[in-house]
Amino acid sequence: MKIKFEKVTGAHLDTIFNWLHQPHIMEFWDNTQAHKDDIVNFTEGRKTPSSYAGGRYVYWIAYLEDEPFAILMTIQETHKEDIGEEKLKKLSKTGNTYGLDYMIGNPKFFGKGYGSQTLSDFIDYFREIVDPKADTFLIDPDSANLRAKHVYMKAGFKHVCDFMIEGDVSGAGKVHHLLIRKFDPAISIIQVTMDDYPCIQNMARFYVYDLSRECGSISSDWAMPEDGFYESFDFKNYFEEQSRKAYLVKVYDEIAGFVLLNQATESSANTWNMGEFFIIAKFRGQGIAYQVAKEIWNMHPGTWEVSVIPSNKPALKFWEKAISEFTSGSFNKQIKDVTYDEHCPRRIIFEFDTQNSIHQNIVPKFVVRTSQLSDTLAMVSLSKAKHKLDEKAQPQFWRTAGEEGDKIQEEWFKELLEDKNYMMFTASSYAKASGDKESDTQEILGFIIGRLMPAPEVYNLGSLTLMIDDFCVQSENLWQSVGAKLIEETKAAANARGATQILVVCGATDLPKRKFLSEQNLSIASEWFVGGIVWVFVT
Repeated sequence: MKIKFEKVTGAHLDTIFNWLHQPHIMEFWDNTQAHKDDIVNFTEGRKTPSSYAGGRYVYWIAYLEDEPFAILMTIQETHKEDIGEEKLKKLSKTGNTYGLDYMIGNPKFFGKGYGSQTLSDFIDYFREIVDPKADTFLIDPDSANLRAKHVYMKAGFKHVCDFMIEGDVSGAGKVHHLLIRKFDPAISIIQVTMDDYPCIQNMARFYVYDLSRECGSISSDWAMPEDGFYESFDFKNYFEEQSRKAYLVKVYDEIAGFVLLNQATESSANTWNMGEFFIIAKFRGQGIAYQVAKEIWNMHPGTWEVSVIPSNKPALKFWEKAISEFTSGSFNKQIKDVTYDEHCPRRIIFEFDTQNSIHQNIVPKFVVRTSQLSDTLAMVSLSKAKHKLDEKAQPQFWRTAGEEGDKIQEEWFKELLEDKNYMMFTASSYAKASGDKESDTQEILGFIIGRLMPAPEVYNLGSLTLMIDDFCVQSENLWQSVGAKLIEETKAAANARGATQILVVCGATDLPKRKFLSEQNLSIASEWFVGGIVWVFVT
């Protein structure tokens, strides 16, 4: 069922004020008259000044099947307001930051799993309809409101710290949790024309200044000019020669740097050279540089060189990490004396083939379907590959039982196919045959097994839990596509049978899977610590 959102109007006031009188809301919600007056002021178009947060709150109502059930508040957080040191540290450096508050008022919707879904759906709505630059959301429940924290973390928020609210506001003097949910900013890479040449040439002054931090002692080229005005070598040939490419980088609609490519490689076997690469300081340290480099490599598949001055330690660290991640460690690194720079001829050269990496990251066409008896051998094979990695990480707990274990697991999978408490889905692709026609040959790309189970009686969840233990994909690059579709299908099937909570088992060293699960709005609830027991006999 789709949740709808709209701004609060006068027609909603009676409903909202009725909600505010309910005991569970009065316990944590700000019920001061100033807050109530501010809601009314908002519905009247804010024609008079407000004493409540300067009248900056926007109020929203949530509907399900045309029935209102929740109210949400948004406020843009900036450096201009006194929002406290901890929130100031978390403000977005790329887009806009919003504070949220939220409560379900309609008791008909309690205990049905709508809490986290409503908040998550609202954030998606807000980013699509209201502010596409909203990439950071903050929420700060009272530390005593454990249920709220649980709901927010299920909606993708992460707990970053606790802080004391100060000032003449509701909740002052109490400890609150600060939770955050961040999104990657929109990055665009735009091929430029001669009209953009002055912009890039002007930015190049800052590029040279940055180089002077690490390389200033190598050459007088990076010494501070007498007039205090850095000059860069002329980049005009990147706009005039067909063998060269020039790109502007933008984050949202703001210029963030440039990328200049050439084919003047040291090795004749290579096609592209990363001539110049510059991201301005404001946008560093947030993964933007790597996203740009990765997109450039995707845009220009082939054999590449990246040349780094050895004393430029930050650049060296960045390029080695970025190239290693993109190529899964398949690259060459060597020290050479280059011919094109007489002042700094000694370079560290990285060589790699992006075409192979791009091919490895291509996601085949696939379909997710209910698992079949014929899938079990492939499922065991995928599971076995995963078990071998687990065994290397923790040889005691994950020690495999060899071929006998494979047979046991195959029989176990077959039994689960007949058990109504389990749901099993398989992702399969269709291999391409000659003539570019699809053959009937299916390749198993992944599988998932979910079990419906009640929570232990000491926990009052009031509904079934979907537990997922066996969950494998063929390769790491398939988590975001095949893995996401598998877990989506399983959650939908479990929800239709009354489950409202999901639990996924994941090995401590399986970093790609852990990263994927955290991006699925799942958080760690518990971890296992494993060790041996040694008996010492004294005689």
